[in-house]
Amino acid sequence: MANIVQTCAKCTRQFLIIEQEQKLLKEKGIPFPTNCSSCRQKRRLTLRGAERMLYKTNCQKCNREIIVAYDPSTVENMILCKKDYDQYFLENDSIIKDPLPEVSL
Repeated sequence: MANIVQTCAKCTRQFLIIEQEQKLLKEKGIPFPTNCSSCRQKRRLTLRGAERMLYKTNCQKCNREIIVAYDPSTVENMILCKKDYDQYFLENDSIIKDPLPEVSL
């Protein structure tokens, strides 16, 4: 079975359907895709609802530049990078600090 070159029905770019993908689709009884992966991804994202925006901002603890999926001007909570968020969570999570007592039955 050789790789198949398809033309996207939406944007007319060419894309490959590799042997492994062909085999899997045949096993599952799924037809070969008619759209390229970019157009399929765009379709999936539109089914989720509104388009997502990404924003550049700085971590409020270490000032490192980060990208977030919410508008920093509308957020009241601290905006932290992953490292500082993980540290904050470890220091402030009541379950980690005060785990439930052992219960003997």
